[in-house]
Amino acid sequence: MRDERVRRLRAQLPEAAFPATVRTLPALLLVLFLALAAATAVLLDDREGQAVPGAFLESQRELAASVARSVGATANQSLSDLRAASAGAAPEAVDPMLDALVRSRKWRGAAVFAGSSRTLVATRGEPVPAQAIPASVNGAAVTSMSAANGELVLITTTELPGGRLLAATTAVRLPEAEADELLRQSFVLTTLSGKVVGATASPAQDRDTRIAALVADAGRAAGGGTPGVRLGPAEDRTQPTLAYARVTPSSTPDGLDLAVVAVADGPLSGSDAEGSGLVPAAILAALAVVGFVLVKRVVTRPVLAARADLLGVAAGNLDTEIRSSSTGEVARIVAAARMCRDRLVGDDDHDDDRDDTAPQRRRVITARVTSGVVALAVFGWSAGMLVAFRTTEVEIHPAVVASVRTQTGKATDALRRSMNDGLADLAAVAGTTGNDAALRTALEGLLADQTRYRSLYLVDRSGTAGEPVGRPPLRRTEAPAATAGFRQHNQVGRVPVILAEVPVPGRGTTLVGEFDLDHIRVLLDQVPGHARVVDGDFRTINATDGFVAFEEVTAAGLRDSAARAKLGGAVGEIRQGSDGPAIVASAAVLGGEVERLGWTVVTELPGGELALPVNQTRRHAQLVALIGALVALFGYGWLLFTVLGPLRRVARAADLLVAGDLRSVIYPQRHDEIGTIASCLEICRQAVVQGPDRLGEVRRPRGAATDPTLLMKPVERPAPTTRSPRRRAPERPRPKVGRGSA
Repeated sequence: MRDERVRRLRAQLPEAAFPATVRTLPALLLVLFLALAAATAVLLDDREGQAVPGAFLESQRELAASVARSVGATANQSLSDLRAASAGAAPEAVDPMLDALVRSRKWRGAAVFAGSSRTLVATRGEPVPAQAIPASVNGAAVTSMSAANGELVLITTTELPGGRLLAATTAVRLPEAEADELLRQSFVLTTLSGKVVGATASPAQDRDTRIAALVADAGRAAGGGTPGVRLGPAEDRTQPTLAYARVTPSSTPDGLDLAVVAVADGPLSGSDAEGSGLVPAAILAALAVVGFVLVKRVVTRPVLAARADLLGVAAGNLDTEIRSSSTGEVARIVAAARMCRDRLVGDDDHDDDRDDTAPQRRRVITARVTSGVVALAVFGWSAGMLVAFRTTEVEIHPAVVASVRTQTGKATDALRRSMNDGLADLAAVAGTTGNDAALRTALEGLLADQTRYRSLYLVDRSGTAGEPVGRPPLRRTEAPAATAGFRQHNQVGRVPVILAEVPVPGRGTTLVGEFDLDHIRVLLDQVPGHARVVDGDFRTINATDGFVAFEEVTAAGLRDSAARAKLGGAVGEIRQGSDGPAIVASAAVLGGEVERLGWTVVTELPGGELALPVNQTRRHAQLVALIGALVALFGYGWLLFTVLGPLRRVARAADLLVAGDLRSVIYPQRHDEIGTIASCLEICRQAVVQGPDRLGEVRRPRGAATDPTLLMKPVERPAPTTRSPRRRAPERPRPKVGRGSA
């Protein structure tokens, strides 16, 4: 009968399932922390042995992509030059156009074909194979093929008036590899089928013949479009790395049947992090177990015990033993339950019981404090992880420095070539166009094909600019230069203005092209680290991250590196900074007209940002520390919201009940164990007020939600009674009250 009463009452008090239960939340947190401890042991324990650092592989991958972009830029520039040469050409003036093309050292051969039949109309220089021209040429096309001597050539084709096609061939040249015995760098040009069609002479020629198979495999892998790295067999503290990237010029959306493979010797290095994750993992596991036991003893068990006892009393079993608790909040609830039980059984010693329960209110062991201490312990572990794995000294292998130096040099060379090609485009347009309409049409085509310009326009001898093609000019009104070349228009201001000026023959005007800083920044993105372009006075012209125009570089290491780079060749070294060692590399923009600007590309790559084993271990430590802090914060917050907060509110209501307040209703705020305790305590309070018959059930409103609503007739307001009007008595004057009045 006793159990049946408790079962019936418990059926009337629904309790939500996971996660709103005091039983399962601590167990869930224990599982999460043990899983995090296992992840800590795995992530912070490097057992892979000797391997090529990720920083070296990343640098080689970016280097291969940079060289592939360089080959693609050659194809784009060939197409731009061919369009400029054919712009405004009369249909009958085929021979003069071909003569002008072959006089340039760039073109090896040129020919005009009939558009539909591919019949040869005229040719100059080396034969242009008609079979290499695509079947469909929509405006222009670039393809590649191997010549009879095995040399790779590009075939650039553009449409001419009258449906004819102009095709020209040019050689594809890979950039020279840096003669570094540590890297033994070389570049190989392959087809997407793996056939080698070009290579740079380098010390890599004495490598094992197995590298040839890996090169072919890398060339085939480049067909996927994503740059990557293949590794060769490791030997003698080095391992060959083969970084690959596909050549995809913007003028050919489908890309060429070409890939660049950068071959180098990667250094093998190990990590000292073996076993370093076991100690923090063990500490976290110990904290998780100890915290689980504490929460279980201080929160879970007392709450469940009080719930069971209160269910017995509220069900009508007044002889139920109410167990004491060492948890402050639960002890206050237990005191109220005992008071109600004693009142119901008519115990005259209630006052003595109240005195016995008074010391329990002063207990310092509370559920909230215990849970907070456990959470703080995990926060302390997270902070300790950040401190223990804080790394300021990073050992950078010389091969990584050499690879970053090479990457900086190739990116600087791409910047030099882009600037000089832009000036050559302007010179070609200025020298081959006739009237103003043809010139403007050529400029519009040039701006559409090339992203390097922001504005193109003509200026007269006084410096007055005509209508621009593109955005409004930033140039001030001043006389243009007498010869073709580059000029840095301003030395102060918010935006550096870089001009390319080409006098137009026989017109007395000058064609001016303003270079787009965003295009220069895109080229700088090929440089590793925090790169910037500085002029001869070390003022910032552009940078990959936020910068202030013409801000002077004051760091001694950067200035010294830039000064040594101006002597020729890229330089790279390790410099000590405020945040530890960093790779500082510089390369001067030398060669062609752009050299007059005196630019130097300077980059700084902090050692903490390199993909090195020690940095990877630190990042993993930061990750697990953050996850640990978040889990602790979530666990404590959820426990506070679902258990501790409602438990404290029920304890405050129990204090009022013990103090004699029998009129305040105790509301259950959640359908869980704490809600059951609140409901049972409310039943006991009502039983004390109304008698023991109140025990055993939960009172609920009668009826059902589907019952019809009864609309009650409103009560009519009684009619006002009619009264005879009264004569209003005259007002009496009010006495004046002064300061002396009483």
